[in-house]
Amino acid sequence: MPRQIVGKGLRLTLRHAPCAHICRYCLISETRKGSALPFARFEQLVHRFYDWKLADHRDDLEIGVFVGPSFDYDLETLRGVARLRARRGGKFQILNLGGLRIRRGEALTAWLEERQSAGIIGFHTSLAGCDETHDRWNGRRGDFAYQTAILRLGGERGMVRHERLFLTQNTLPHFDRLLDILDGIPGEVRNRYVTLFFYAGLAPRYENERITEEIRDALPERIGRLRQGKFVDWRSEREWIPLMMEVADRPRRLILKLDVHEGNIDALEKSSCEEIFAARERLYQDSYRPIPSLAELCTRYGDPESRKVYMMSRDVEGRWLDLHARETGIKPPID
Repeated sequence: MPRQIVGKGLRLTLRHAPCAHICRYCLISETRKGSALPFARFEQLVHRFYDWKLADHRDDLEIGVFVGPSFDYDLETLRGVARLRARRGGKFQILNLGGLRIRRGEALTAWLEERQSAGIIGFHTSLAGCDETHDRWNGRRGDFAYQTAILRLGGERGMVRHERLFLTQNTLPHFDRLLDILDGIPGEVRNRYVTLFFYAGLAPRYENERITEEIRDALPERIGRLRQGKFVDWRSEREWIPLMMEVADRPRRLILKLDVHEGNIDALEKSSCEEIFAARERLYQDSYRPIPSLAELCTRYGDPESRKVYMMSRDVEGRWLDLHARETGIKPPID
């Protein structure tokens, strides 16, 4: 019996700002290029969905937005993203440094001060090791020095920062130096956490870099205490399997993704929100129809001896779906 799918929300995305990185672990590698669609039309469409959710009292429905793949926005787009964030009751105050174009000297200072004046109070950085190790993972020579230079400039101006630090077998030996460098940068660290690569995008190419139970259980305290946030339950495949089988008969609840671009905006503007959501849900359900149930995937492809560590059960399921695709030629479903 195929896996049952229920949409619990909709995430509208716009490929607005081209990405200047070529990260080897990229989750959204297919969206590095920008779209020709004006941001204003995208924003208007998203506001329609927030209005629909409010008018229909759909408190159970999550409406999300991603404008990327880089946050290298012009100021008007930045203000528009802030307006969309406000519809969810939040503020857009932290700017992600991933994928920014290189700016130097006065141009970088002016860019930073403009964004601070527009309401940005800090920066989020994602680092995979330091120096040449990070540069190789992120696909740009000098990127580590560039991102830390922005953090320093921001800190000197009273801006805060969030830090995501990727842990792999390759980056682990560099963690003490990385943390020493970050501790030496002025400014308030609002959030610092260690994370693994998700099994998505390009990252499955680097399963040999994934840490094991033995590495996880022997992490130095300086690293171990940074396991926090949404994905703290680092388990190996053998540890995830029993938990996954407890809920194997339940429908999978997904945030449905809708990439908005110049090729579909006219049709989307002419359709109701109900029609758009229902069509996306049918598309997802159709993509899962040829896929075996979770229990059957586990029977065929689960490895109860595997000690490789994952942050989510969906990462383990993603590995099984890839194995199923290689064996049968049936491509993995939309995710």
